Amino acid sequence: MEVLLLVFFSILIVVSCQDIRRMEIKDGCHIAIAVLAAAAILIAPDTDILSRLSGALCISVPMVMLTLMVPGAFGGGDIKLMAASGLFLGWKAVVVSAALALFAAGGYALFLIVKKKADKGQRFPLGPFLSIGLAVSALFGESIWQLWLSW
Repeated sequence: MEVLLLVFFSILIVVSCQDIRRMEIKDGCHIAIAVLAAAAILIAPDTDILSRLSGALCISVPMVMLTLMVPGAFGGGDIKLMAASGLFLGWKAVVVSAALALFAAGGYALFLIVKKKADKGQRFPLGPFLSIGLAVSALFGESIWQLWLSW
């Protein structure tokens, strides 16, 4: 599983760079993560298929719904990244990663507004924040989940 995680982290670096440069995440990244998920099912069966399928939907579907209600809330690449990553990590890890990412991105947006480097409604790449949340969750997601439940 360690090799799969290293490949996953490498893909997340590519995702971040693409999103920073072009505000776009190429489909090849999502496909590569989905292939990793298929490999993980065979190599690391500790996360069951139901958890993986739930992970693919539990964050990406609300993101789609929010984007339908508020156009531009999330980009399609961000939504597909969370779906593919949920398939790879499972539902608990993807929920933890989304919470971490959205909290960090919200803090960054607030910082930009306070420093007058951005206006309300200005777009910025979310992919790097999602990637950091996914990486942290891949490493420490279960511990964070247990800490979260203990509150």
